[in-house]
Amino acid sequence: MSRCQSIYKPFVLLLTVVFCLLFTVSASADTKNTLREETIVIGVISSNPKKAFKRTQPFADYLAENLSNHGIKTGQVAVARDFRQMARWIKSDHVDLVSETVFAAQELTQSTGAELLARRWKSGVAEYHSIFFSKLNNGVDSLDDLRGKTVVFEDVGSTSAFLVPAAILLEQGYELFELSSPREHPPEDTIGYFLSDEYSKSGGESNMMSWVYRNIVASAAFSNLDWEKEIPEQVKQQLQVIHTSQPIPRSLILTRPSLPYEFKQDLLAVLLSAHESEEGKQALKAYKNTKKFDAITPEVLNSLSWAATQKLLVDGYISR
Repeated sequence: MSRCQSIYKPFVLLLTVVFCLLFTVSASADTKNTLREETIVIGVISSNPKKAFKRTQPFADYLAENLSNHGIKTGQVAVARDFRQMARWIKSDHVDLVSETVFAAQELTQSTGAELLARRWKSGVAEYHSIFFSKLNNGVDSLDDLRGKTVVFEDVGSTSAFLVPAAILLEQGYELFELSSPREHPPEDTIGYFLSDEYSKSGGESNMMSWVYRNIVASAAFSNLDWEKEIPEQVKQQLQVIHTSQPIPRSLILTRPSLPYEFKQDLLAVLLSAHESEEGKQALKAYKNTKKFDAITPEVLNSLSWAATQKLLVDGYISR
C-alpha cells in the first residue's frame, strides 16, 4: 500500500462518519419538527405537575382527536413552574393554548402577543366577583368604615382575594398599610391588610372568615364563589357583604400568536361545541369541571381593559 493510499482511506472513513452524523442530526431535527406539527400542546402553570397532567390530558386528547384534519395525532400537556416560563413557551411556540385568569391573560397578551380565543366556564361558572364582608353590628358597614382597621387578603397572586379588592381600595383613594399579622394595627388614616397565606400555613377562606367572625379583623375579601361554598349558612347570618366588585370572567383561553388562522378557527369551533357531545362533556369534566366554552364578547374585552387599569394600580403600589 502506498503512502497516499494509507492517508486516503482514513480520510474517506472520516468523511463517511461526519456525513452519517450530519444526516442523523438532520433526520432527528426533521422528525422532531414533524412530531411538533402533529401535536397540540396545552400549557398549564402549576406547582403540582402530576395533578395538572391528570386534569388536562383527557382534554388534550379530545382536542387532538377532533383536529385530525390538520394532521394532529396527539395531545400533550406542558406544565410551567411559573408565569415567566409560560410566557417564554408561548413566545417560542412550545405551547399552543393556555387557560388563565383575567389578570394573567391580560399580561400574557401584552408580553407575548398571545391572542384571546374563548371564555372558559371553569368549575362550572362563566364569571365571578370579589366581595368584602364584615361581622354584623361591629360598625363596619362600608369600605369607608375600614379606615384605621384591618382587612385580610389571601395572597398576592390571587385575583379575587388580593388583586381585585386591593385595586378597588386604591382606585377609591384609600391608602393601604401592610401588616405582618392580625394583631398589629394600622395608622388611623390608612386601611391595614395582611396576607393569610404568609401569616399561617393553614390560611385560606376558612381562617379568613374565622378572623372576621371573631372580630380579630374588621373585614376579609375573596370571591363570591368561596363565600357560597366555604361559609356555613349559620355563620353567614352573622356576617354581611359590604362591597361587591364588578364581575370578571372565570377563565380565558389564549393561543400563541403564530397559530395559523384556519387552525385557530377550527380549534375555536371544537371548543364551542365540546359540551354538546358525551365525549366532549367527559373531557370537560376532567378539565377541572369545565362546563363549556363560549365566545369572546365586548363585555369580556371590557373586563380585560378594566383588569389592565387595576393591575397598574396594584403594581404601582407594590413597587413603591
